[in-house]
Amino acid sequence: MKKQSTWDIIRRLFVIGMKFRAWFIFTLVISVLLSVISTYRPYLTMQIVDTDIIRLKDKALMMKHIYILVALVFGETILNFFLVYFSNFISQNVIRDIRERLYHKLIYFRTSFFDKTAVGQLVTRAVGDVETIATVYTDGFLMVFGDILRIVFVLFMMFQVDVHLSYISLAILPLMVLITRFFQKRLKKAFSDERTWTANQNSFVQERLSGMTLIQVFNRQQAEFKKFDQINITLKGALLRTVFIFSLFFPVVELISSLFIGFILLYGGFITIKAGAVIAFIQYISMLIRPLRQIADRFNNIQRGIVGAERVLGVMDEDFNLPNHGKIVKDHFDGKIEFRNVHFSYDEKQEVLKGISFKVNPGETVAIVGATGAGKTTIISLMTRLYDINSGKILLDDVDLKDYELHNLRSHVGVVLQDVFLFHGSIFENLSFGDETITLDKIRAVAKDIEVDDFIMSLPEGYDYVVRERGSSISLGQRQLLSFLRAYLTDPKILILDEATSSIDHESEKLIQRATEKITKNRTSIIIAHRLSTIEKADKIIVMDHGKIVEEGKHMELLDRNGYYATLYKAQLKREVEESE
Repeated sequence: MKKQSTWDIIRRLFVIGMKFRAWFIFTLVISVLLSVISTYRPYLTMQIVDTDIIRLKDKALMMKHIYILVALVFGETILNFFLVYFSNFISQNVIRDIRERLYHKLIYFRTSFFDKTAVGQLVTRAVGDVETIATVYTDGFLMVFGDILRIVFVLFMMFQVDVHLSYISLAILPLMVLITRFFQKRLKKAFSDERTWTANQNSFVQERLSGMTLIQVFNRQQAEFKKFDQINITLKGALLRTVFIFSLFFPVVELISSLFIGFILLYGGFITIKAGAVIAFIQYISMLIRPLRQIADRFNNIQRGIVGAERVLGVMDEDFNLPNHGKIVKDHFDGKIEFRNVHFSYDEKQEVLKGISFKVNPGETVAIVGATGAGKTTIISLMTRLYDINSGKILLDDVDLKDYELHNLRSHVGVVLQDVFLFHGSIFENLSFGDETITLDKIRAVAKDIEVDDFIMSLPEGYDYVVRERGSSISLGQRQLLSFLRAYLTDPKILILDEATSSIDHESEKLIQRATEKITKNRTSIIIAHRLSTIEKADKIIVMDHGKIVEEGKHMELLDRNGYYATLYKAQLKREVEESE
């Protein structure tokens, strides 16, 4: 992830915020009005005290000034409300925009990015870090501008009251800048540590909750709790460091402001400045210190937001999108597939496919078998271009896969994965997947065709039955049947099945076998076979071992050769007999 400077991040956030420039300008106008009104109040107080209004007991003139003073206070209150509201209004709109951009970026990242990045860290980026960016807008551009404007107006009015005291008061400005800079450097490091350990904690919790069954089966509760406790202690330490710096910063600022006010009172007493001027100056010193302190406070909050923005923008800058340079768009595919000397590896260390070549004719059903790690499932990912090959070619209808427009290609390829994923929601929502063109009547017609409708209707509420996250409220076989139905609904010309029947009950297996026969009919199909007895009718069987094709042919042909496939088949048959006994 490329390192970005603070000013570069601020510039980019400012550019994003300019999408709402009209609201920015309106809020800046409010800041100007607020600065003028707030700095005029002490001057009006000085006029009341130092003129003859009080001595002459001119009630009419006194009431006039008081009315003006009250009107200014009310005006300042109303403007403060609008300033805070609209700055937050802008920030929340910007945050919504950034969150949408980030999520849109993430859903188009290639699969290899998610292989290398913990889900918990991405959740932290998309939720926690994005929320911290809001402070850059609520306490950032607009508020800092208003504070600086107020300082300028305060200094101008101070010079109108007393020149000598004004020059003395200017000494506080460089002192405050030095103090702010000193604390700012330390806070950036503390905030960075805090966000890092927050992401680590989120990632740890997310992974452990997903694998809770494994933790409990292996009695790892205490060990995992100790790991969590250690991360939690480290996070607490990072948070306390930020609290310590904040706790030290504000008393220092208060001490400096109190010393200056005391000095102004002492100096004013010695040189016999008028009481009204001294009162005005004390107010102006407070008004000068307040925005300086607020700027320092805002910079600290902005620092937290910048750290979050650096992490979010870092993800948004990543170029992990799968190249989609293909221009060919088809409404129909014949379904001819060819792998030519395909090499592929998930990393640079180990090659998964080592120059495999095979052909699948239109309408054929081809099964791919082999031991675990042979490279069978990798073929699914390559056909749908979740990954791109290292070398060689994959052709579809004699055209290189990369020459097809990516989304058009995937719309014609149906995939049923071994690890079925169902979202939390109704069965209808999972099957339609948000496609408004797929009606309940269409789903039921297709479900009846592959004999799945009866099982769905047997569930409470039928198609409106809400499955829990990842489909844990229904059996593995039922989830597999739903994934078959989901793929069949798209009516793909090419179907790829990771046919996992090894861990399901006999009844579900029979339903899946019948469904497989139905959905593979009249379409090109590639079946990753786990139970060899289910692929005996395949047009061709490809046998893989350690990333290479070692045999190819029909079921009986391969058995007659008495080679690798025959050994696999006999071993599996023996195991099934032993299990049944």
